[in-house]
Amino acid sequence: VIFSIFRYIDQGRNPQLYTKECLERALAKNEQVKGKIDTMKKFKSLLIQELTKVFPEDMAKYKAIRGEDPPP
Repeated sequence: VIFSIFRYIDQGRNPQLYTKECLERALAKNEQVKGKIDTMKKFKSLLIQELTKVFPEDMAKYKAIRGEDPPP
């Protein structure tokens, strides 16, 4: 990382712009990862709903073990 800032400066660029670009890239990556996390949470929720329809007893046990629902 330190060498990349030196290359940036050697190219005649402003180091403050380097910092700005790094922060913008980090923000974009953060938003991308947040989107993936949100998608996985929705998928998990839908998967549990559908599995509960097909395997109600097994899912009740699963939820009890996870502490999500009181045991039947």
